[in-house]
Amino acid sequence: MGRKYGLSETEYELMDFFWNAEEKQSFKQILEYFNDQKEKNWKKQTLSSFLKILQEKELIGTDANGKKYLYYALHTREQHIHQWVRGLVRSSFDNSMKQFLTAFSGGGRLSEQDVQDLKDCLKKYEK
Repeated sequence: MGRKYGLSETEYELMDFFWNAEEKQSFKQILEYFNDQKEKNWKKQTLSSFLKILQEKELIGTDANGKKYLYYALHTREQHIHQWVRGLVRSSFDNSMKQFLTAFSGGGRLSEQDVQDLKDCLKKYEK
């Protein structure tokens, strides 16, 4: 099973659903979407377990609407990716962007275009 931005395939699929949703989603809406559109054949307990995991990871939130809950993403896709990359740099590269970029480039030479793109990007963050 692959991972994407620190999420399992199923977690990413669920988050992709929430990131693309225009409004908060009920449990029933989520279950129907994944069973009808994605042909998952999930039981209620299966979806409930996945939603609990995403809540524990602080990726989704819930609002009570009467007797049912409405689920939604707490962060945008871009915010999640940013947090994941920052955590990766912190935990795997001693919080060093230099070490990260060296690993990213494989220690090899970058094309002139890549170097220029990095310089342009870094200019945005200079103090």
